[in-house]
Amino acid sequence: MRLYNNLINEIKSILCNSKQLDISNVSLNVSNKNSVIFLSDTAYELGGSQKPCVSSLAVSSDMSFSNSVYLLGNDLNEIKADSPFGKFVFIQVEDFPDEQDTFNKIKELESLRYHLSVDGFMTRASALNMREQIRVSKKIVKSGVTFSDYGNALLKEYLKFSYVKSAEIYFVTDFDDFEKLNSLAKKISQTTSALNHIFDNVMFDCSTCNLKEICDEVDGLKELHLKNVKK
Repeated sequence: MRLYNNLINEIKSILCNSKQLDISNVSLNVSNKNSVIFLSDTAYELGGSQKPCVSSLAVSSDMSFSNSVYLLGNDLNEIKADSPFGKFVFIQVEDFPDEQDTFNKIKELESLRYHLSVDGFMTRASALNMREQIRVSKKIVKSGVTFSDYGNALLKEYLKFSYVKSAEIYFVTDFDDFEKLNSLAKKISQTTSALNHIFDNVMFDCSTCNLKEICDEVDGLKELHLKNVKK
């Protein structure tokens, strides 16, 4: 799967000033049930108060990643109020011969953010507008937990999938170019939506499809569609 490669490279170039975090040994409890954090117990919300917020996940079969966590902006212990927030997850997966199988794996990886819960963090994610707001508890901030700890907990969960070979997670709390990053995240979302149409065997006139622009732009997407139409 190479459809996302150019988009991944563009995002990484924008985030090139991110610092690589030392992955700590702090153990955060992880469960499949999202925790509930009341406002009275909340230190702040990442992406709250209508601050810029974007979240995206993209995969590649031939780009390897460093199994690292990166941060651009303030860390959790430096944030004092609701903050802008971005999270970008890049994952190297096995090169499955069947594109449908790869797409199913993408959806499985995407679903992780909707049901995975890290102790002290309450996630409210929306695929429709690519936002992932995270409520951070006072207790967690007071204990000194950082993005290194939080990112490490997430990274370990992604690497548990047998078909995941490597991954990187980028956190952003200070945007120099939010609109560009948001636009690229939208293209990733549109690419995944186009794949959904293709593998659902949706037959449509390309000239009238609202996904035509992304199919024309992403190398290999239109070819994949035509290949599946002929099956």
